Amino acid sequence: MKPSQKSEFLRTEGDAFFQRNQQSLIPDGQLAATDPLLALLSTWSPFPARVLEIGCANGWRLDRVRALGAVKLQGIDPGAGAVAAGRRAYPELDLQVGTADQLPFPDASFDLVIFGFCLYLCDPSDYFRIVAEADRVLACSGQLCVLDFDPPFPYRNPYAHKPGLYSYKMDFGRLFLGHPQYQLREKRMCGHGGGPGLNPDDRIAVTWLTKNGPEAWPVNPWSRGPMGNG
Repeated sequence: MKPSQKSEFLRTEGDAFFQRNQQSLIPDGQLAATDPLLALLSTWSPFPARVLEIGCANGWRLDRVRALGAVKLQGIDPGAGAVAAGRRAYPELDLQVGTADQLPFPDASFDLVIFGFCLYLCDPSDYFRIVAEADRVLACSGQLCVLDFDPPFPYRNPYAHKPGLYSYKMDFGRLFLGHPQYQLREKRMCGHGGGPGLNPDDRIAVTWLTKNGPEAWPVNPWSRGPMGNG
């Protein structure tokens, strides 16, 4: 039986992922220095006040976001070790252990939701729940940013660090853009690690979406009266 991506990352692989990458997840580490999402966010003014990062690791990116002007910063990650390390390093942040398909936050509680390079490690059977949860906690007129792989079409690779698991790659912004409430604001492409991304398997993107409220549903332009056509 194929192991569950969620259960494996909660059990051991979330912490193993953090251990393999923690030297890059420090203020002067490689990821912080080359992160394309931070490059986009640093151009925003004013900055959203309430921010959630899904897949926050030890909170290194959230700490940078705090310096940009956010006042409420919360993160969630399946790695208990990563969360514990982040609580020690960044006590101003509210970090919790959990997964994207079950967010422990009230409705409309964030102005910006970030997927911090984590969706490719989620099981596709959870995608609709993940989208629904992100939409639930994001306020109307809020912003949503997805940092992840962005190949020409969806496919999977065997996950090198855990037999039986896979990494799933696709344009994850499309999961939201099928709903008229979400509009694409900007998309920035680059290679994994800051390179040119000439190999499609290494291509990543920062996708910036805006969530609209009633504006997504204009009045029927073909209405035949006060009741329209139902």
